[in-house]
Amino acid sequence: MNRMALVMATLMLAACNKDNKGDDTGAAGDGGGADTCDVTVTSTVPTDGATDAYYRMDIEFNLSAEDTTATFTVTDSAGTAVDGTTWADGKTVYFTPSSPLQPQTTYTATLATCGGENNPSITFTTSELGTAAECDLTGNTYLVQLTEARFVEPAALGDLIGQYLDQDLLIGVSDATDTSLDMLGAVADPDTGGQNYCDPTIPFPTADFSESPYFSVGPEDTTLSVAGYSIPINGLLLSGTFAPDCSYFGGGVLAGELDARDLGDLVGEYLGTSDPDELCAMLAGFSVTCEACTSDGEPYCVGIKADQITAEQADGVTLECVAEQDCHEQCDASADNPECDTSNYPTCE
Repeated sequence: MNRMALVMATLMLAACNKDNKGDDTGAAGDGGGADTCDVTVTSTVPTDGATDAYYRMDIEFNLSAEDTTATFTVTDSAGTAVDGTTWADGKTVYFTPSSPLQPQTTYTATLATCGGENNPSITFTTSELGTAAECDLTGNTYLVQLTEARFVEPAALGDLIGQYLDQDLLIGVSDATDTSLDMLGAVADPDTGGQNYCDPTIPFPTADFSESPYFSVGPEDTTLSVAGYSIPINGLLLSGTFAPDCSYFGGGVLAGELDARDLGDLVGEYLGTSDPDELCAMLAGFSVTCEACTSDGEPYCVGIKADQITAEQADGVTLECVAEQDCHEQCDASADNPECDTSNYPTCE
């Protein structure tokens, strides 16, 4: 989980090293003039013919140019309309269903563009996710591979972030009831796939499991330990849906808000400055804008969001709470850590 907080450093380093070739200027496009409309669909989520669509997802149509007239119609195989809301963000038009779709059900999504002149559509089928989970989750641990996730925020650097976040996460369920889950996060050891005992674990807030098999954690402010630094994460959110046999969870979303004022010490040695205004100026050079922080409204925050996360169960792995960086009896670095009392390792409360 520490790599998530290091994303800000990655973004700023990318901004500093960016080739200034003007490859993203004029991004608005010139399709859809006053007298003609040649807006086309460049991609969709889910894809046409998909058989594994997530039942709680937004449907997305990415267009060649913005179209303020675009509206969605979604129907099931019987032709019954699905209630929902159409909204747009630039050249992407979304449909958010008013309630989750049904699992293992076929739907058709049609987008009316150019004032209704064009009506491109896709047909897709939802996966098994959303079917009741008939198993006990207690003690299960799941491996999250962030390189397989889709990073949607910041939109300008999603692909780049995914390339750098190559450290897998482990998410364990320590206790489960019909309405809640106690969960713990940890960094995975790249060699064994088990827990990295040198990094502190993340005690997630209690997850809401009242819509089982869907779970959601947060949004809630928390603090992660990163390379010896304490980094606040505003509005940390984790959600997903467990498969009927609990062998994996899918449709996962991991999101949070990073504050440049909290990252100065962490990234200063790489960037030569810890001033939050200068850090945000660097990000602006890569089309990423520091927005108002939810904590106090000051313009120093950047949202990070990854979705389409699927996490397989890590057989034989049970997470143990680790209280401090490089100070656990199974961490080799603890012997060389002068701040760690190896005769009396700290324990979690």
